[in-house]
Amino acid sequence: MTTVTPEATPRPAGPQAFPCPGCGASMAFDPGRSALACAACGHARVLPPPTADAQAQALQEQDYLDALRRLAAREPSLEAHVVDCPGCGAQTRFEGHVVGDRCAFCATPLLLDQAHVERLIQPQALLPFALDRQAAQQVFARWVGSRWFAPNALKSSVSQADGIHGVYLPWWTYDASTLTTYRGERGVQRQVEDQRGNADTRRTVVDWSPAAGAVQVAFDDILVVGSPSIPAHLARVLGDWNLAALRPPAPDLMAGFSVEVYRQGLEQGFAEARGRMQGAIDNAIRRDIGGDQQRIHGRQTVVDDIRFKHLLLPVWIGSYRFGGKPYQVVVNGQSGEVEGDRPFSAIKITLAVLLVCLLVVVFAALNSN
Repeated sequence: MTTVTPEATPRPAGPQAFPCPGCGASMAFDPGRSALACAACGHARVLPPPTADAQAQALQEQDYLDALRRLAAREPSLEAHVVDCPGCGAQTRFEGHVVGDRCAFCATPLLLDQAHVERLIQPQALLPFALDRQAAQQVFARWVGSRWFAPNALKSSVSQADGIHGVYLPWWTYDASTLTTYRGERGVQRQVEDQRGNADTRRTVVDWSPAAGAVQVAFDDILVVGSPSIPAHLARVLGDWNLAALRPPAPDLMAGFSVEVYRQGLEQGFAEARGRMQGAIDNAIRRDIGGDQQRIHGRQTVVDDIRFKHLLLPVWIGSYRFGGKPYQVVVNGQSGEVEGDRPFSAIKITLAVLLVCLLVVVFAALNSN
């Protein structure tokens, strides 16, 4: 994978070490206090808000076609040490001070000597975590507590110190203007009477007439995930974000969290966004045709003024293995919404079935007396 940054000056690749001035332990970003905090001694340093210029740069859309030209020219880009998970294929960025980790998506151990160098389009903004580890752990625990027949492996993972990981996932947003010419038919309904024996009945018929025209539809911030590490059926809790809270990707905001590398690049992401535009374009065409019913026979769309942002969005992931298979529980790091997979305990299901059978036998015996 060879890509480039749309910016002239590369920034740091990801999380850096922040030793505590009090005890020397590593400090991490604390969402509750918006500070770098030390879990060992409690020392904290409140982070200042970004400057107006830095905030404006973080929110500025980049030119899509210009970025593709840079890709083709293989201009210098941000380099990062990336470890490919041998279990699920997720790609995690490693910094020099990190020698080992555990894949947040499938719990497979990762080592620095597995790393290789990748050239990446760097993220221009991130959404800081709003939930700290304790809050995410509580959400995770409530979700587990509501699962019937969950195996003990799932429940024990809640109480483990490393049972849940904070990860910044890569996302793309796309803006675009579209102009679509179309041809179709407009249907107008009318009622006609049918004479059947002595009964008068009415039926609806549709009169069709040709229709043609053009519609313009603008799209803003179509979100496309840059990684397949979160299955689609779990990603439903990652659909809504308050992007007004985006910040420049300062290293201290990423301290203590993993950063996943995108595996769906800029062009592939736009192809997905382009497919998702079609529904809104078809709705605009139907409104333009008017009438009671519409038929669309052909359309041709020109997409212009394409712009994008590369973002990092916060997700807490509880991953564990059961019966040799990985499972995930996903918590939106901003809203706290949760969704997950879990195996069913065959022993608990069997005991429940036996209990139901026993109750049926006892009930039948009581009724027979």
